Amino acid sequence: MADAVRRIMEDMVPELEDLQKRGLASAREVRQLAKRRERLEYAIAKPGAARDDFLRYLQLELNLASLVACRRKRLSMPRRGASDWNIRKRVHFIFHRATRRFKGDERLWLQWADYCERTGAAKRLGRVYAQALSMLPACARLWVKAAAWEMDGRHNAGAARRLLQRGLRVNAAERSLWLAYFRFELLFLLRVSERRELLGLAGAADDGDAAAAEEADDDDDDDDDDEEEGGE
Repeated sequence: MADAVRRIMEDMVPELEDLQKRGLASAREVRQLAKRRERLEYAIAKPGAARDDFLRYLQLELNLASLVACRRKRLSMPRRGASDWNIRKRVHFIFHRATRRFKGDERLWLQWADYCERTGAAKRLGRVYAQALSMLPACARLWVKAAAWEMDGRHNAGAARRLLQRGLRVNAAERSLWLAYFRFELLFLLRVSERRELLGLAGAADDGDAAAAEEADDDDDDDDDDEEEGGE
């Protein structure tokens, strides 16, 4: 355990030096931050680590991110540096270890998903939802949030529909999922109708044809995403 914590602390050195070099933290603040991180690293590395230990660590990093953003703005320093990206990376690392330790904790998965969404980490958010749903297939709220992100965040109605249908196959008696699916289909038809009117196609085709065309566009978007990820 001590070796693992020491390696993690050594990896923090460039980030801490960057904070001090850019004037975002004093030498004293950097030393205090390092000590607090080391103490929390040992706390979450223990076999009997509690959920609250991870939450305290997360709160420390989120507070640090806010403080750095405020000081960067005050100093008219628009460009982010190594420390900014490393703070976000560490938050994800803490969430990863927390959800690995507490696989069935719905709140932790939802908090991680919310953080990804707030910080625009779209690719990671997709992975988080996939992992969360594999661990908690009976959690209707996760299915609904994942589908909502596909619909509103990625504008992919086809993927949203497939997620809700998968959720219903696993949770056929879950009322909230059926309501979410019903709302989704109504919203989908409304958007198709608005799109037809915008393109001057009102009355030119029935709703079924328009909806099929819309889904075909979504599937094309999925293919494009796959090609982009494959090329990375």
